Amino acid sequence: MRFLAILIVFFPLAMAFPRLGLHEGYTRLVFDLEKGVQYQISQTPDTLTLRFTGTRPAASDTDVGSPQVASYQVVPTPQGANVFVRLRPSVEVKTFLLEDGSRRRLVVDVLTGSRAPTSPSTAQPRPSPPKPRAQPKVVVLDPGHGGVDPGAVGFVVEKEVTLDLAFRVRRLLEREGVEVVLTRDRDIHLSPDKATDLGLRAEIANSKRNLFVSIHVNSASTPAQGIEVYYFGNTLDPALLAQVIRENGGGEVGRRLTQEAQSVSQRIMSDLIAQSNLMFSRQLAHYVQASLLRATGAVDRGVRQAPFYVLRNARIPAILVEVGFANHPTEGRRLQTEAYRQALAEGLARGILRFLNNGE
Repeated sequence: MRFLAILIVFFPLAMAFPRLGLHEGYTRLVFDLEKGVQYQISQTPDTLTLRFTGTRPAASDTDVGSPQVASYQVVPTPQGANVFVRLRPSVEVKTFLLEDGSRRRLVVDVLTGSRAPTSPSTAQPRPSPPKPRAQPKVVVLDPGHGGVDPGAVGFVVEKEVTLDLAFRVRRLLEREGVEVVLTRDRDIHLSPDKATDLGLRAEIANSKRNLFVSIHVNSASTPAQGIEVYYFGNTLDPALLAQVIRENGGGEVGRRLTQEAQSVSQRIMSDLIAQSNLMFSRQLAHYVQASLLRATGAVDRGVRQAPFYVLRNARIPAILVEVGFANHPTEGRRLQTEAYRQALAEGLARGILRFLNNGE
């Protein structure tokens, strides 16, 4: 009996945070709160953010896949936890708090349009507001390097491959009704100063756009091949850091810009919007990597974090894609061919479209 009593006492601590319910027309998230737990709620068109103090749930990253909610992430903080809920387009959020003695439940309902469930707290019918007009999706494609900066040189020249891929991906996305902005549309640099050049590219990825993809070709001093996708963050891997320095301009300039980017990554933990953006950048990175591998059969070098300067201040989901190695005897020659470049473009486009369509 003592063993059963212990189970009864400790079972609530293992309860999911939040508890999830899928219903006709809405998705419900229920947060069970101990006495003294405080919370704040904020919302953007794409993300609902809940900030809790006084509770320490376990970290989690969960795909929901409902018509109203794509996913949610629980991120522990020193004071409590932040929960980021990625919303589908054209949904409505309603919240209410239920109290029963020392127990409290925060209920968050995410509704399709203006369709509201009958809640324990309110059941008042409301007139349906007019549906908002769908905004066009806007994607920024950044063909890496250009002009005075050729990038990696081997069997192919990086700046030429990245521009060709950007044109191919643009055509595929535009067929699906997606607006595409290129950071460059010919063999030019935005500035001869590398920091200014990367900064101008990053500025194009503003909040009026939906996502940012910087396209690159890799190189290595020892034989290596495969595709890898990055989202912003820090790294202690010296080999990866050397690659980042090269992409950030190389030499002293690359080291300086990498150090600046690393300092930004340390500030992100105090910025809720940046934390939420990193979650979505990671999801975009995984979608694109999986799609590229299916399209090409290339070696999987994984999804990783690194302090790329062009990604450091992005306020929309942003990734950097290394589509292969210019100096690998097999992969470099593949990158020369129309067929392989088209396969890469189709993989990139499919991964981007999956993210824009909320994981479907």
